[in-house]
Amino acid sequence: MFVCVIVVTTRKVAVISGSAATFNCTINAPKYDVCWTHKNVLSRNHNDLYVKGELTPLCDHNRCNVIFDNEKNRYLLTIRSVQPYDAGFYFCRICDEFSYDQVAELIVLQTGQSSYLLHSN
Repeated sequence: MFVCVIVVTTRKVAVISGSAATFNCTINAPKYDVCWTHKNVLSRNHNDLYVKGELTPLCDHNRCNVIFDNEKNRYLLTIRSVQPYDAGFYFCRICDEFSYDQVAELIVLQTGQSSYLLHSN
């Protein structure tokens, strides 16, 4: 029997606009392909950023990077120069019809805003 466990260790990330955000996802299913998907809070669109080992045009190598740590089955998604439109939810999932997923939220703060927003919910 196959049991898939996906763990996103960072549930909420708050960064100042222009800085970098990193998400960590551990998956114990190395024979399956992994996807990172972004759900924009304003448009409610779902956009794939990383699919089956490749970055998509929405998250090119100039802005995004995904590193896979084979020993720990860990995928690190880093988004450089975060902008307000990057706010929303980031899903780490197995790319197939019976997808399992975990989600982390990105909050983009403007200069001068406090990270107290992290504790408001």
